[in-house]
Parts: sequence; C-alpha cells; structure tokens
Amino acid sequence: MTFRNVKEYRADIKHDLNDIEAQKTSSSKKTLTKKLLLIAFQVCVLCFAGNTVLNYSFSSETLRDRSKATPTELAYLQILDDTNYAGKWSEKLTSVPHLAGQGIELVDWTASKFEEYGLTTEVEAFDIYLNYPVGNGLTLLSNGEPIYQANLTEDVLPEDSTTGGDDVVPAFHGYSASGNVTAEYVYVNYGSKEDFDLLEEFGVSLKGRIAIARYGKIFRGLKVKFAQEAGAAGVLIYSDPGDDFFQEAKGDKPYPNGPARNPSSLQRGSVQFLSQFPGDPTTPGRPSQGDDVVRDDPYKSIPKIPSLPVSFKEVKPILEKLNGHGLKGSTIGGDKWVGNLLGFDYWTGPNPKNTINLYNEQKYDIVPIHNVYGTLEGYDPKSGYILVGNHRDAWIKGGASDPNSGTAAMLEIMRSLHNLTQTGWKPRRTIKFASWDGEEYALLGSTEFGEKNGEELKKNLLAYLNVDVAVSGRKLQISSSPFLNNAIKETLPLIDYPLQENLTLEEHFFNHSKINILGSGSDYTVFLEHLGIASLDVGFGATAEDPVYHYHSNYDSFHWMSTMQDPGFKLHNTIAKLLGTLTLRLSEDKIINTKVSDYSIELAKYYHAIEANVPQQWLNITNHRGKPLIDLIHKTNVKLDQLATSGSAFDDYLTDLNKQWDGVDSLPWWNRIKLHFKIVGANFKLFYLERVFLHEEGLKDRPWFKHIIFASGKYTGYEGFALPGLKEALDDTNIKDFVHWNKIFLHTIKGLVDSFDRK
Repeated sequence: MTFRNVKEYRADIKHDLNDIEAQKTSSSKKTLTKKLLLIAFQVCVLCFAGNTVLNYSFSSETLRDRSKATPTELAYLQILDDTNYAGKWSEKLTSVPHLAGQGIELVDWTASKFEEYGLTTEVEAFDIYLNYPVGNGLTLLSNGEPIYQANLTEDVLPEDSTTGGDDVVPAFHGYSASGNVTAEYVYVNYGSKEDFDLLEEFGVSLKGRIAIARYGKIFRGLKVKFAQEAGAAGVLIYSDPGDDFFQEAKGDKPYPNGPARNPSSLQRGSVQFLSQFPGDPTTPGRPSQGDDVVRDDPYKSIPKIPSLPVSFKEVKPILEKLNGHGLKGSTIGGDKWVGNLLGFDYWTGPNPKNTINLYNEQKYDIVPIHNVYGTLEGYDPKSGYILVGNHRDAWIKGGASDPNSGTAAMLEIMRSLHNLTQTGWKPRRTIKFASWDGEEYALLGSTEFGEKNGEELKKNLLAYLNVDVAVSGRKLQISSSPFLNNAIKETLPLIDYPLQENLTLEEHFFNHSKINILGSGSDYTVFLEHLGIASLDVGFGATAEDPVYHYHSNYDSFHWMSTMQDPGFKLHNTIAKLLGTLTLRLSEDKIINTKVSDYSIELAKYYHAIEANVPQQWLNITNHRGKPLIDLIHKTNVKLDQLATSGSAFDDYLTDLNKQWDGVDSLPWWNRIKLHFKIVGANFKLFYLERVFLHEEGLKDRPWFKHIIFASGKYTGYEGFALPGLKEALDDTNIKDFVHWNKIFLHTIKGLVDSFDRK
C-alpha cells in the first residue's frame, strides 16, 4: 500500500496554514459560539410557530450534565431535543418495496433528501450478479403421495398495511440455487459445523437428503454451505419459537395482539458464504463496474443447492413426522439441540416413509444497484474525513427496523447538521454520508465502493461509522475498533437514555454491556477488515422485555415499530444524537480523538485469551533453531507490555499537545507553526494506526480478509473474532500456522512500539 510520508503531508498543508488557523482566532471563536448558541432559540421559535411537520416530536428531560460538550455539540443536541422527525422518515421508507437493485423511487427520494440537507450529492451504480424469485413450493409426501403443502406466505394482517398487497416479496433466499428436489430429510439443529460433525459422528448421513435447520447461532449462508459440504441436496431454515423471549407456549399472544412471534413469520435473507468474502460473487476483490469487468465462477461464495425459508407454523407438520426416527436430539446434543416447537420432539430423522419436495426457481442476471453519497465539506480538507453509512435495501416492503431505523436516524443527523450550517458553521474534517444498496445480499454496495476506492480511502478516510438496525430493542449495543473507544466514552455521558429518567447512555450501556469487537454482517466489513479503517456499528438490540423482532419478515413494519417497539421514536432519536455527536467529536478535534493505550490494552487481552488456549504439549515444541514456542509467546508478551508503556507515554504527549492547542492564541506565530507541525506528525501516526494491522496476503484460505486483529468468524459469519489467524490455527490444531501468525503479530507490535517511542 502507498501512504503519504510526513514531509509530503506537511508540504501539502503548509501553504494554507494561515487559512486554517484563522478559524481558531479569538474573534472567530466568539462569533462561532454565538451563532451556535442562537440555534436553541431558533428551534424554540420554530416549535412555537406550530410547524406541522413535528408529528413525532416529544419533550425530553434536560440532561443532568452536558458541561463537557462543545458549543457545536450542545447546539446539535438541542435541535434533536426539540424536534424528532424519525417517525416521519420511517413511515415513508416502509411504504414501498426496496429489494436490492429495485426501488428506484427510494433512490431518487434519498438523493433528494441529501440535497435538501445541503449535501453535495451523487448516485453511483455497480453492475451486480443478482437473483430474484420466480417460483417456490414445499410439499410433504408419505410413501410418495402428497399429504401436506406449505403455502410459504405470511398471514395478511388487517392492522398492518404492509403485510399485504401485490408488492409483497415472496419467500426466498438471496443467492440460493434453483432446484427441484424430492428427498428424505434430517433435522440438523442450528446447522453449525459442530452440528454436522456431530451427526456424522453418530452415523446420521445427509447425502442426498434435505437438511432442516433452525435460524440462529451462525449466519444462514454457512448453514447451507455446511449442508452442501455434507452432501445435502437442499436446505429448509425456520425460526424456532424456543429461541424467542416471548412464546405462545408460555401464554404470550403473538403479533399483532402481543409480543410473541407471529406463527406465519418467515425470515428471508442471503445464503452467500459471508466469511469467504462479501461483495459481488463474480468479482472478488475488484469492483463490478465498467464494460471490461472480468467475472469469475460465483460458486466460491454462493451455494449450488436450493434452499428456502419457512415459518414454524408451516414446518411443524413436516418435523412432526421425524418423531421416533433417527436419534433424539437431546441424547446426542443435550438441551442445545432442543427448541420449543410444540408437537416436535426434536428427533433427527430421517423417516423412510416421508419425503419432501423442495422447489425453488430463481432468475439470475447482471443488475445495477445504486449507492447514494452526500458530502458536507470541512474547512480543513487535508485532515481526512468521516464517513457515516447505512444501507437502503430490505427483503420486504417494510423493514422498519432493518434498515429503515438506521436510515431514519441518519437522516436526522443530516437534518441537524444542516441546521448548524445555516449559522455559518462548518466542520473541521469533511463529513460524508452513504446510503448503500445491496447490503442484504452480500454487503454489495459498500464492498464494491471499497474495492473501487481502496487506496483513496486508506489515505483519507479516518473512520467509518455504521448504523444498520438502529432499533430492534431497548438495549444499546456498540461494536467498534478500539481506535474509537475514547470518542465513544466521551460521547455517551452527553446523552440521556430515553426510557428511564435520570439515566445517561453511559450508565445504561456500561451497566449491562461493554464495547464489543466487530465481525461481519453489515457494511463496516470492507472498511475495517479489508482496508484497515477504524469502524463501529451501533444500535438498540432486543432484551427479554422487548417484543419479538420479526427479522426479515413482513412483520418488521411501521405498525410494529410505532405501536410496540418504539412508540414516539425516542430510541431512533437517541441513536441520531449518539452517532451525530460522535461524528462531530471525531470531526471537530484538531488532534485525532483516540488513545493508543485503548488499543494496546485490548491487544493484550486478545493475546492473553489466545495464550490461555494453547495446548500444553505445544509449549516446549522447538523450531529449527531449537527455540520452544513458549519463548515466542514470552517475547510477544514482553512487546505487548512495551506497547502499553509507549502507548501511554504517547497519550500523555497528545494531552500536552491538546493543552498547548487550547492556548494557541497566546503563542507567537513561529510557535504556532511549530505546534502545528507537531500535531501534524502526531496525527499522521494516529491516522494510519489501524492500517498497520493489514497483512496484504490476507488470512489463510480467505485472502480478502486482511486485518490481523479482527475478522468475521470462519465458521460463524456474523460473529467476529480477535487475532483470527491465531484462533483458526488453534481451532485447526495447526502449530505451524500458530507460529506463523504469532510472528506476524509480534512483528506488528514491534513496529508500533518503535513508532510511538519516537515523538
């Protein structure tokens, strides 16, 4: 990869130093502060004027302490305290179908909103290999004669307008193969690698049979991948009520009359092999754009066997026929193999008297998808930019939670920032927004964008902030690179948790959770795990107190969201506050807002967790130089300790630079220039910190994934793992690979120590 060196970086910005520093003069600061504080008054005037757009506004309790917020952040938060349009956006976004590559109406509407909020707007197309459903069928046979036929549809609810109509999306899987298969069938639990290994161990063959798996634990595409590798001829995937908080079997009423799952709900979704590589399956690692695109065999990352989603109501008569046949799930796998589908005793089967016919017809073609981009220019364009993104496509017409809760929050961020710009405010760093298409199939829009613009992004993009499912419950969940931990921790105390009085987001979050690592399953994947750009993902997830979230179902609707999950759209508003304030904090600070010690602490935790799982018999195995593995582990721990020391010292240096910058107005011009270039040098190291963890050859058998600290789980898809090279070597009991990845990690840590030791 090519990075600018410090001299080039300094030369680029020296000529406009005076223009940039002019923003810091006393007079300009006073003017800016006055302008920002006027916004609260302006918003109050707007409200008292009876603006009819405020149908979803609500009164917010005053936060106990925003003393650490900047004037810009205060003004931004005040706008969202007093106005909340999230419900308005949700109602619009859920009113039209928007499968990937379709929904041009929504493309145009999104672009118009970007322009309305003052963003320089662009629409970009990529030509993607996609499938759309043509026909499906599922029939149970006894001794070859049909005895039951599933209709593979969800019940139309009079209360919920988006559950019916001519534009309802059929039951299908993205990237599923076409096929017409009649075969015996086997229950395979969650369809994980461990589940298939267990079935093989107990002599239950999948060859030529249809696997029936329940959703959960791992990404659905890997369920199909593992079934295909086991010789299965097809796959059915259903949502088991035993995996829900609320259940009819426990006396809970189903949606729309209560919080339990509607029995007819089924989960559409992609069955692409997410942990191999995302993006267009015919163009791995390169963009699908232009007349000269070279396309590969797609079956490296999509299945060759057909699959269908099915509701638990419609799979129940099929599974009941397995009772007493094969092995009892609880015998071979304990409680982990048992759900709570009444009438099914969780036997594996097969039952030789019963077969099913699975019919799945898909049309594949090259289809254009459309990303929408918007830019809010900063006054210091050479300091990099922040990118905020959310996808626009959904498997159904509604999608109130996925993705439209995220889109509604992102539009609120734009609206509030636009109000700030009306006072003359500009961010220091440019802020960009992206509405991705095709995320649901294979993270298509973001991946193609990242593969096309990789070098530019690595040079200029400071951080990617992702919001996808902003609201599916009431518990705040944050996954992030440690690079962003400090900014997150500074932002959380500034915002109230709206569902409990006198509680900040900081208290709510850290009372029940911690900042998690990123895996995959949303649009941050290409930025962090392929390009080495610090990323995060944020949203409110489900708890035992929340109604069942009908993921990828017709019941993920505006009616469900507005009546059951987030009446008043308070949680939507809170995500807009959190993500927008975090964006400002990253954009406004002269010195990049991060702490090296946050990363060094987490690296040590990750390595110690790996070290604890190293087999004892490995420790004294020697290499060709006669050095035992335990020596390599010891050297790595020593370097991690050194990184903790040098990282903390560098953080102290950054604190001192910040103090000097706060008093820059009192310094003579020559000391201002000297301080400026010290900050440039420090920012250079911080800007490329995440990039240091890229290994150009990529992970073993997964070269697209290049980040040595974080990657999507090879056998899980969604779930992320730290130090994936080392972890996979342990999983595969391969000491040679373990040594190889340990050396790569050690070399990287050495480089960081050397870098941060030099101020």
